[in-house]
Amino acid sequence: TVSLEPGDVAKPGSGYRSRFDHRSEVAAPGYYAVTLRDAGVRAEMTAGTRVGVHRYAFPTGKAAHLVLDLRSSLYTYPGKVLWSSVRLLPDGTIVGSRQTRGWAPDRHLFFAMRFSAPLTDHAFVSTERDVPYKGFQGPGRGSDALAERTGRALVARLDFGQLTRPLEVRVAISSVDEAGAIANLASEPGDFDTVRARTVAAWHKALDVLTLQAPAPMQRNVATALYHSLIAPSVAGDTDGRYRGPDNQVHLAKGYTFRSTFSLWDTFRAEHPLLTLVQPAKTTSEIVQSLIASRVDSPDGILPVWQFQGRETWTMIGYHAVPVIADAYLKGIRGFDANAALDAMVASASYDAYGGLGDYRKLGYVPIDREPEAASKTVEYAFDDWTISRMAAAMGRKDVAATFAGRAGNWRNSFDPKSGFVRARKSDGAFRVPFDPTAINYGSDYTEGNAWQYSWFVPQDQAALVSALGGETATVTKLDAMFDYDNSKLDYSHAEDIAGLIGQYIHGNEPSHHVAYLYSYAGAPWRT
Repeated sequence: TVSLEPGDVAKPGSGYRSRFDHRSEVAAPGYYAVTLRDAGVRAEMTAGTRVGVHRYAFPTGKAAHLVLDLRSSLYTYPGKVLWSSVRLLPDGTIVGSRQTRGWAPDRHLFFAMRFSAPLTDHAFVSTERDVPYKGFQGPGRGSDALAERTGRALVARLDFGQLTRPLEVRVAISSVDEAGAIANLASEPGDFDTVRARTVAAWHKALDVLTLQAPAPMQRNVATALYHSLIAPSVAGDTDGRYRGPDNQVHLAKGYTFRSTFSLWDTFRAEHPLLTLVQPAKTTSEIVQSLIASRVDSPDGILPVWQFQGRETWTMIGYHAVPVIADAYLKGIRGFDANAALDAMVASASYDAYGGLGDYRKLGYVPIDREPEAASKTVEYAFDDWTISRMAAAMGRKDVAATFAGRAGNWRNSFDPKSGFVRARKSDGAFRVPFDPTAINYGSDYTEGNAWQYSWFVPQDQAALVSALGGETATVTKLDAMFDYDNSKLDYSHAEDIAGLIGQYIHGNEPSHHVAYLYSYAGAPWRT
């Protein structure tokens, strides 16, 4: 009997989930393996650009089974799966789809999988209860060995009998349709070892761009960090160029590969500038082309904020596709329409409906009584505006450059000279009170941080910030106070992104990462 339920984690053997030992794990670029202790199965995984390959070694003398559970995912919750399907094609290929409410709303995912051994039996099961409309009975009354099953709670059992060699499973996905997934599957031929060899070679080439003379642990640490940096943005278009855009329609990328997974609030500061240095210029050019195409496809007519598989999630703040594009252009990376790019940047910075931008454009700051996280939004918008002005100036668009150079100074409108902190202001101009520079709460004056972290976010004009703080000596004193702050009476356990504290410096989240280097701008670089 094969269980189709995960079971109770506290009761091994109660379902299909299995215990494992970290000592059985092997993890390297392009490869992962682990032994599933309860099932006695050695599981291995590798991946190409659009194809993933699994390899399962089952115990000798025991039948091989796989369970495909379309009901659950990361951050699962009731109602997340809007619809799903699974289908067996005549050649043994399994195809299907799943439509989910999130992360990106109404996201579509299609898949295709093929096996190195033929199926001996299968079951497509729906565990959905209290279905208000059941429709009419199709073929296969009383049996789950169907050619197709659709619903909102599907799980499949795939049987292969006793095998004399490990079972290989080739899987491809598509955001477009099942045909796209099948074509992606065919685009990268080869068995597990072939795909793994190609992928390992590709990773070696990508990681070998850095030559580091350091002790082995440091070399491993740097290589691992670079590996993580190269995981996203990721290829999101099919091998034929089709992709699903922000409007949930299918489009065609002509002459470039469409990319997505744009976690821009997290990546505009460091990852994207790094990619311009360690990846071929074509990679960044295709990222910019994908951003511009997304703006064309967007129902709102703006660049992505936090895009996943082509769909907008509206996670985090800012219009941080803007500095990514400006950085690429000012470094001489081309292959995209610069005028279309600048137009998209201006459109994103002028869309009044987004994140308090209407008030920001009128008042010079985002008012906290009308928009949450207003202090963070004001200073981040000002930086984005500065990057628009720089690119516009380089293109000879003097009017645009002048407008956004002026907006780049809007950080001053949220800077309180009395306290020395960036603070949230109300629409009447008053700073919001009470004020606690150590307070961190979601939906408050700041985004994943507090006044201690965000008061340093003026990367476009550090000299002006040093002056506003009272000069170099006063700035060094404030920086020291940040790193030396006594947090013993503070509790940040409610904020999952707050970790790695050194005083009020938070190494575990992006807003703090540049702060240690600000000693250089205050005349004390040795303190970094």
